[in-house]
Amino acid sequence: MNIQKPKIDGKGNAQAQPKPLPDIDTIDLARPQRKRVTAILVIVTIAMIVSLFFAATSYFRSEETTEAANRLSLYTRSLNDTLERFQYLPFVLSQDPLVVSGVTVGAQGEKPSELNTRLAEFANVSNLEAIYLMNLSGSVIASSNYNLPQSFMGQNYAFRPYFQNALSGNRGEFFGVGATTGRPGYFVSEPVFQNDKIIGVIAIKIDMSELQLLWEQGGENVFVSNGDGIVVLSSTPSWLYRTLQPLSQEEIAAIAINRQFIGKELVSLDWATKGDDVASLDGANFVYAKEAINRLDWTVHYLLNETRIYERAALTTVIFGSVLAVFLVFATFMRSARIRSALSISQSDRAQLLKANHELKTTQEQLSRTSKLAALGQLSASVTHELGQPISALRNHLTAAEISGELKPGHTLEKLTRVIDRMDNITKQLRFFTRPISTQRQEDQMQNIDLRDVIKGALDLVEHTLKSACVVVDYPANETPVYVTGNRLRLEQVVVNLLTNSVTAMEDSPAKKLEISLVEHGNKVDILVRDSGSGFGDRNIAKLQEPFHTTRASGNGMGLGLSIATEIIREHNGAITAQNLNEGGAEFIISLPLLNVQNFDKADHE
Repeated sequence: MNIQKPKIDGKGNAQAQPKPLPDIDTIDLARPQRKRVTAILVIVTIAMIVSLFFAATSYFRSEETTEAANRLSLYTRSLNDTLERFQYLPFVLSQDPLVVSGVTVGAQGEKPSELNTRLAEFANVSNLEAIYLMNLSGSVIASSNYNLPQSFMGQNYAFRPYFQNALSGNRGEFFGVGATTGRPGYFVSEPVFQNDKIIGVIAIKIDMSELQLLWEQGGENVFVSNGDGIVVLSSTPSWLYRTLQPLSQEEIAAIAINRQFIGKELVSLDWATKGDDVASLDGANFVYAKEAINRLDWTVHYLLNETRIYERAALTTVIFGSVLAVFLVFATFMRSARIRSALSISQSDRAQLLKANHELKTTQEQLSRTSKLAALGQLSASVTHELGQPISALRNHLTAAEISGELKPGHTLEKLTRVIDRMDNITKQLRFFTRPISTQRQEDQMQNIDLRDVIKGALDLVEHTLKSACVVVDYPANETPVYVTGNRLRLEQVVVNLLTNSVTAMEDSPAKKLEISLVEHGNKVDILVRDSGSGFGDRNIAKLQEPFHTTRASGNGMGLGLSIATEIIREHNGAITAQNLNEGGAEFIISLPLLNVQNFDKADHE
């Protein structure tokens, strides 16, 4: 280490010397510390991104569960409507004298031709597959399909449960594959009485193939299982007549006796449920919802593939994680650049560094008094602007996870909350550079304010930007106050945003002119901001107000400014409109409710 001797002036006094420069060993010792800081930043960033992914996954899972429940409700209602639609018809037909007499005619060995014709007409009008009449032995003696190749005439259905139930005096209903046609259907039956005595059974068959086809064309994953766990309806044909669990010997025997699923193998599906809202089928995981219907002990199952959850969560994580990672990398890079520059200057000339620091400090004090946003305001506003929504979203996801029980209260929750609070505090500290000093301690409450002060404050904040861009400002200030109820800082933020957008739009304009005015009309007041820029093309104000919509080049903003400004004006019960000007440029109008001046003065005197 070199030791410098003090210099002696002409009077024999020692002159003050700069402190010795750090040697190479000292610089080398600082490198491990910088590496540790970088490692900590990387770990924190990864932890935040992972936490964001899990929070997003939890949120989107909740959204998908709700969507599955809504879609399930539609399918359940559709199925119930199909089964309920003709429940009345067998009873009505059983009271028809022609049906009653048809049993008698059939008992005499004659074919009731008139009844066949009438049943055929009923079936055609009702769009039913078949309506047929059976005697006490279960033989069909009249049928709507009497003239078709696969007619029910002469067939015996005494083995069917719906016939046995009706023969006992009750309504019968049954689902099965047709013994004659081989097509699945829903059967409803009623006993036919004569002199309070059962003489036959009338039944209808509802063809379910049309509903099955609609479900297949829907492109969704939905199926219906009966009380034995057999799939009887499905949007995927390969799932039909397969079981959710192996059948017992008793169940297999009952199915065989009733001939319910003739020719079907009834092989088990690769199916398992994991809780109330997750299921796996054929090796894939699904968000799962189920609901029992009103009849037949059936259950409707609806499935949404979990892949959508992870895709949406990954996209959200990539977007917000990239913003955070870029910010941290940029901040680390800038910090390293400043350190290298400072060390380089220190090693070259200590005296010059002290002088430069003194001049820099003086310049910074002058800039702070004249135009704080000129040096630091734009950077601070950009940082807080770009990070505000991700921090709020992270806090909301964390709260949603706590409420839904996905994340239990404890050390992890407290630690994540502290990290979010620290991030929020950092952005709040950065907002210092976007506000005048006199407003730093004011809360964000609504007050009676003069819009002239708002515009003046906004112009002060962007004064340096306007001068740098050579923009001519035309603002004829109103002679009388223009009062509204609002938050001055937030309204200034809106005006600053519009002014900054106008400056950007006029970058390539030969004549850069910015006009600002206050116009009162009725109980409203308008703040007009008009520029001579390029306008906003064929986009409307609704498109411009969308989050992440920007007309700037990539890297020059995320397109959130006008969206945030719109929300602030809505909080003040106002609105923002915009239009392209015929002579070129654009005009933005902020409309706010005007405060009654007499009431305002009276309140001040009280």
